[in-house]
Amino acid sequence: MPDDRFADLGPGTSAGERLADLDRREPERPPEPPRRRGRYSWVVGVAFVILIAVVVGNTIGHEREGSNGLAAGARLPRFAAPIVSSSLEGDPNIKQSAQDDSVGNHTPACQVADARAVRSCDLVDRPLVITFIVPTSECEAYLDRVDRLRSRFSGVNFLAVISGSRSGARTAVREHSWGEPVVSDDNGALLTLFRAPPYCATTVFANRGGIVRTTKTSAQQWSDERLAAAIRATEAR
Repeated sequence: MPDDRFADLGPGTSAGERLADLDRREPERPPEPPRRRGRYSWVVGVAFVILIAVVVGNTIGHEREGSNGLAAGARLPRFAAPIVSSSLEGDPNIKQSAQDDSVGNHTPACQVADARAVRSCDLVDRPLVITFIVPTSECEAYLDRVDRLRSRFSGVNFLAVISGSRSGARTAVREHSWGEPVVSDDNGALLTLFRAPPYCATTVFANRGGIVRTTKTSAQQWSDERLAAAIRATEAR
């Protein structure tokens, strides 16, 4: 017996006859024209895919470290990164010390002397909140919330890190006018350094001196009250 995958259409009617009958009764509709997508959305989408591939590639072989962020009690790694709105180009400097030969550059991160860069070592004199995002509407809305809360905690330093396209990061900074420093992580080096997943959003809460109190991934799921409580607990240490 021949195999007819459309046999459930009814007895005495082959698949071909039934489909032909449907074609006669329902005239063909012209295909809908393809939707136009903005150039910016396309570029950001491609850049985000590339970023994920880079971060995943960088973390191969370090599966035991995971991608849930730095653990409580860990010391913040050192870095220097370009301020998004500045003219400084290039990737973040993640050389931990003069003896660190895991990267090719010669100058350790905390010895970078350029006002267009933020050095992590300059921020640990107070409790520190670092927020990692990619330039998407969900992440940017979360950083809006962090920036609104910032004014309530004068004893805490805040820093935002935008990973991915530098042009996308500049657009986000221009549109949102965040008051805290915002640096560029265009190659995903800081995401890898902080073991943060390459999606929205990760916030690191560090005590004075640069010791991690806690790391929260998918932090955009927290309410303002929960977020404020975490900042307050960090400020108190």
